Amino acid sequence: MTTLTCEGCKEPIEDDGSHADFNGEDWHEACFEVSGGPSYCCGMIYEDGEDTCLSCGDPL
Repeated sequence: MTTLTCEGCKEPIEDDGSHADFNGEDWHEACFEVSGGPSYCCGMIYEDGEDTCLSCGDPL
């Protein structure tokens, strides 16, 4: 069993499937969002500087 380590905070990631895998790096979802990486909302990824979800209208 492999333990995943978050690239942001360097803490272990629980193996519950709720982490972000970006370019082969593993992140806690919260650490990834704070890092300035892409934002996710309503199952969509926003990478081009959007500030509002096109589906629900919530801020990203």
